[in-house]
Amino acid sequence: MELRQIAYFIMVAETGNFLRAAEELFISQSSLSKQIIALEKELDCTLFDRSRRKIALTPAGEAFLGYARPLLQSYQSMLSGMAQYRITPTLNIVAIPVIAQYGIPAYLAHFKQAFPAIHLMLEEREATAVLSALDSRQCDLAILRDAYLDKTRYACLELSHDQFLAVLSRQHRFAARPILALNELANENFIMFDKGTVVHELTLEVCRRAGFEPSIFYASLRVESVLGLVASNSGIALMMEKVYAYHQNPQTVAIPLAETIESRLVLAWLKGKEFSHPARMFVEFVGKMLAAERRS
Repeated sequence: MELRQIAYFIMVAETGNFLRAAEELFISQSSLSKQIIALEKELDCTLFDRSRRKIALTPAGEAFLGYARPLLQSYQSMLSGMAQYRITPTLNIVAIPVIAQYGIPAYLAHFKQAFPAIHLMLEEREATAVLSALDSRQCDLAILRDAYLDKTRYACLELSHDQFLAVLSRQHRFAARPILALNELANENFIMFDKGTVVHELTLEVCRRAGFEPSIFYASLRVESVLGLVASNSGIALMMEKVYAYHQNPQTVAIPLAETIESRLVLAWLKGKEFSHPARMFVEFVGKMLAAERRS
């Protein structure tokens, strides 16, 4: 039995879906299925009831889950605790895919220059996978938006703040407006970022608060795709100001909203957990850089 098989089993149990679990684990569905089958064969029992559309744990699966979670958590805690004793200190950071738009590479480059002995590893994932990696101790630190972040569970350092703009085609009837209220967009087609992104959830929330359910024409993970469809006048989008400025499409315009809808990008870590020395060094280093930027 391998620890990765236990991790795979827990992910399938939590998602209730082999395809979604495979996507979260960044492996193929067939590879995941083979590992679960191998685990069941070794245990000589069936862990999942596959007869329904949403798979469910069998009684044996429920029992195994009770053993699997603390076993994996203990292993990950051990790795985290031993990290400070490595010959080559390692710092693992998982981030949502916006680091370029918010100037994060500059912090990373300065840190690497100041502490060349620390092996810095950065991985980009979608928001839901970022917190999962932090919770399971797959990473030391996470970079993500703080909307919906449980501040009783996570500590954080603000890296940047941003706000929503309405992004429209230059051919749109509102293109010349200096400001727009959200309820004026109630009858528009929305070009959205995919489910699982904080921006998607924020868009739904603010539209509902304004009294309407947005009509979603298209959803994508790629900023370029969203802007391309907006440019063709197929719909409008709500987008963060700094993200728009970085990817700016000349066939689109960004109009401030009457409502102030802010978002903060933060460096986050688990409260009450042993903090690796490289992680502590990075938090302190970035904190000093941010303080210097505010003074200048």
